[in-house]
Amino acid sequence: MHDPLSAYRDAFNRRDLEAALSLFTARALFEMPLLGQRLIGKAEIALGLRRIFEISEFAELELSREKRTRRVCIAEGRLRAKLYRDSIALEIPLALSLEASQGSITRLSTYLDARRYRPWADGPLLARAS
Repeated sequence: MHDPLSAYRDAFNRRDLEAALSLFTARALFEMPLLGQRLIGKAEIALGLRRIFEISEFAELELSREKRTRRVCIAEGRLRAKLYRDSIALEIPLALSLEASQGSITRLSTYLDARRYRPWADGPLLARAS
């Protein structure tokens, strides 16, 4: 059985949308509460991840500490990213909470300390399906 958190981190860092989506259940929840994003199901998650990849030159998750139970993993680390609109890359603390069932992600919550980068939150970062 694969580790959903490591598999997601690796797919995200490679910008591999299909690999990342394959890790989620059909009705999974993907949320970034500090940016006001809550996406439900693979179609919305695909739009959200595609948008992240479109607006960034690169975006990488670096995870440093994890705590696990059978179904839940909580991890800390950093998000390193370079948005096309910005001249410099950013590096901000993050925490992830991942819930899985039978090896597939049912909920992924990403908490970013984006206070220094308020422009990220001035409009929707992720798209929603119609």
